[in-house]
Amino acid sequence: MVRLSRLGQPTKHTLLAKCEFMNPGGSVKDRIAFYMLERAEDQGLLAPGGLIVEATGGNTGIGLALAAKLKGYNLFCVVTEKVGEEKIRMMKILGAQVLVVPGGKSITDPAHFINQAKRIAEEKGAWFVGQFGNKYNLEAHYKFTGPEIWEQTDGKVDVLVAGIGTGGTLFGAGKFLRECKPSVKLVLADPEGSLLADWQAGSEPSPHSYVIEGIGGDFIPGIVDLNSIDRSIKISDALAISTTRELVRKEALLVGGSAGLIVAAAIQYCEQSDEEDLTVVAILPSTGSLYTKTIFDDEWLSHRVPTFFDL
Repeated sequence: MVRLSRLGQPTKHTLLAKCEFMNPGGSVKDRIAFYMLERAEDQGLLAPGGLIVEATGGNTGIGLALAAKLKGYNLFCVVTEKVGEEKIRMMKILGAQVLVVPGGKSITDPAHFINQAKRIAEEKGAWFVGQFGNKYNLEAHYKFTGPEIWEQTDGKVDVLVAGIGTGGTLFGAGKFLRECKPSVKLVLADPEGSLLADWQAGSEPSPHSYVIEGIGGDFIPGIVDLNSIDRSIKISDALAISTTRELVRKEALLVGGSAGLIVAAAIQYCEQSDEEDLTVVAILPSTGSLYTKTIFDDEWLSHRVPTFFDL
């Protein structure tokens, strides 16, 4: 946990960043990968040397690949074409098989990447992790991430800002923090183009594509309760990427685009709040080292997010 002392300043609030990119695989997903796997072992769902199948945006796949290596399992990951080359390469380096499928499919479509992963698991007799609906995803953050935030802020946390990939971080850590301090507010940072913030706010969705990986979506994961969110803030690709680069330049924090998006939302919350001296915690989910060919590459940006250069 570090205090953002340059970005978003001056502010009347304390803005803290939870540096989940410091985990061994470079993301917050290491927490759930190991925990879900261990719970599957406890339930006898995995035979020695067995196969694990998961649908992933990349970071859970990397975490699962690490866990599978240590515990002697094989891993098969299904990802969409949106997932960056560097994440796919990392999963393969760690021993995972990776199938890349077209994105943009409805969750009701058999071709949706989650549905394809389920089918492959059934065909191969494998354990399907199912992070989007796996209760142990949420439990991992309830047992570990939430208590860490409470301890690291000496119980002063007032606001938790995070995105929803699967929802485990926001709702697992948020559940623990609210049990300790019922006044804690949960803020959803969502990409423009995702449907989650619109659904939470009760407004008409305006879906469109966006480049930030691992966050937002067009369906509500099974472990998510949008009614428990206090506020949603939508952030554009351009602002998310600009903030990501500012985190490097001003705070020396090399993080991914979802972290930039979440921090941008946290700054906006601080700017618009009428309250005094809040302690606001923003989750930084992943390392920026896996995005050198995308959001940190000007040529890539000029083709995909030209509005970035207008900021």
